[in-house]
Amino acid sequence: MSSSPTVRPAGPQDAEAFAACHLACWKEAYADLWGADRFDGIDPERMARQRRKEITSGAARHYLAELDGEVIGIAIAGPNRDEGPAAEQELYAIYVRSAEQGSGVAGTLLAAALGDEPASLWVYRDNPRASAFYVHNGFIPDGGERTDSVGILEIRMVRR
Repeated sequence: MSSSPTVRPAGPQDAEAFAACHLACWKEAYADLWGADRFDGIDPERMARQRRKEITSGAARHYLAELDGEVIGIAIAGPNRDEGPAAEQELYAIYVRSAEQGSGVAGTLLAAALGDEPASLWVYRDNPRASAFYVHNGFIPDGGERTDSVGILEIRMVRR
């Protein structure tokens, strides 16, 4: 019998598992969109070192969701990085393994990372599932747009 997922702040000792989950979620979510070349350029060990450095510095809040000892979701939030920010806080990332999507884990991660604070985030414009999740949690598009490093259009969503 499976237990219920738990959400907790990530510590430096979690960096490898956190990064592995983040990368696995990227592959599940963006395989068709990004292409293999982009994934080939990602070094999991470098990603883990970066996570450990960020977790240790405390500049951003890192949370993970675990189920039966396995990391199944992650969230990162912190001070807004936008020029003239729409809100003081920003959700940098939130991902849940595809097998756990729809289970409520993402909502629990979001609540841990931001509470009910006003915040902004960037999401791929053509990502209806993520956009619907954010709208359900009080975020609305504010007209901000940008393209990511490979030219994919992102929109900003804000919760006031």
